[in-house]
Amino acid sequence: MEAGAVTVPPRTLDRMTTPAEPTPPEPLPADCADPPPEPDPHLRDPGELIAAVPAMLGFVPARSLVITVLRAEPGESGKAAIDVVARMDLDNPGRVATGELLDRVAGVCVRGTAVAVLALIIDDRATTPVERHRGVRSRKHRDLIGALEHRLDAEEVPLAGAWAVRAIAVDLPWWSLLGPARRGTQPDPSTSPVTFKHVLEGRPIRGSRDELIESVAVNAVVRDKMPALLAAATEVAADRLAHAVSRGEPNFYSRAALRIVLTQIASIEAGTLPAIADLAEVAVALRDRTVRDILFGLILGVHADAAETLWLELTRALPDPERAEAAMLLGYAAYARGDGPLAGVALEAALAADESHRMANLLDLGLQTGMHPDRLRRLAEAGREAAADLGVDLRSEHP
Repeated sequence: MEAGAVTVPPRTLDRMTTPAEPTPPEPLPADCADPPPEPDPHLRDPGELIAAVPAMLGFVPARSLVITVLRAEPGESGKAAIDVVARMDLDNPGRVATGELLDRVAGVCVRGTAVAVLALIIDDRATTPVERHRGVRSRKHRDLIGALEHRLDAEEVPLAGAWAVRAIAVDLPWWSLLGPARRGTQPDPSTSPVTFKHVLEGRPIRGSRDELIESVAVNAVVRDKMPALLAAATEVAADRLAHAVSRGEPNFYSRAALRIVLTQIASIEAGTLPAIADLAEVAVALRDRTVRDILFGLILGVHADAAETLWLELTRALPDPERAEAAMLLGYAAYARGDGPLAGVALEAALAADESHRMANLLDLGLQTGMHPDRLRRLAEAGREAAADLGVDLRSEHP
C-alpha cells in the first residue's frame, strides 16, 4: 500500500466520525478449545484494505465512494491508523453533494492530525482496465479522484492511494486510479482481521445499507395500535403530574417517569422485551426533558446495551413525531459506542419523524463532520448528575 502499513482500530464509522475506544472481547468459555490467534491488526496492501471495508462500515457497500482518513500512529514510525471512514452514493450525487463530501473530508483532515487519505470506488458498472482500454467509467472515476486530490492539496494532505472495484468479494479484481497502474485480487473479506475483531465483539456486518435501514424501520402493525395506548398513557401521566404539583414536589413526576423507563431496561436485562403498552408508557415518559437528558447517562454504564435495545424497540413501534425522540436516543447510543452506520440511519429516522428535532440535528451534524464519540461523554456525565439530583444512581447494577 502506497501509504505504508495501516493499523486499524476495531471501530471505524460509516459517516464522518472517528473510532471510539476498543472494547475487549468477552472471555472464552473454560471448556473452549485453544483460543483463536489474535488477528494481525495491520493491513499491508490495497486488497487487504478493500476486504476490510465491509467490517469498517458495518455493511457491504455498492456504488459508493469510500474515503479513509489516516492519522499518525503514536510510537509507530512510518505507520498510520485509520481515523475516519466516510461513504457516499455514486449514483447521481451531483456536484453540490460531491463538493460537500470533499469539504467534510478536508475539514476532518484540518481539525485532526491527518497524514494522508485513501479512496475506494465500488461500481458494478465499471470494467477492469486492460492494455488497450482503460475500462468502462474510468474517466468518471478518475475525474472524481482528481477533484478529491485537488481539494486535499489545498489542505496539504496527500491522497496516498485510490482504487476501484466492481464489488467487494473474494477473488474479484481491484485496480489503481492514482499513480502507477496496479492490479490485484481481493482476499476473502470474511477472513479480514478487521472482520475477525468485529465478529468477536458481536457486531453484525449486513449485506447492504438497505438491511441496516430495515433494522430501524417501523413495524406498521405495532405503530397502528399506538395512538390509543399513547392517549391512555398520557392521561395517567397527567394525573401523576397533577399529583406532584399539588404536593409541591415538582421532581416527583420526573422521578416516577424515569423509574418507568428504568424498569423496562431492567426487564430487558432479565430477558423480557416490553409489551406495546409498556412502550407507550416509556414514550410518554420521554416527553419530560429532564428524563430524556438523564437517559444520555446510560451509555457510560452496565445498562447501555439494554437501553439501546429499548430505544430500538421504540423506534420501530412509535408513530411520528414521537418516534423522533426514540430514534435520536438510538442514534446517540450507537454513535457513542462507535457504530456510525447505525447512528446515521437512526438519526435519519429521527429527522424524518421531526425535522426540527434539535438534538437529532446536532448529533447528525457531529456525525457528518467528524466529531469524536468521546465528546458525547459530556452529555452522559450531565445525565448522571441530573439523575443523582433526583436520587437515582445510574451506575448501580439495578437501575
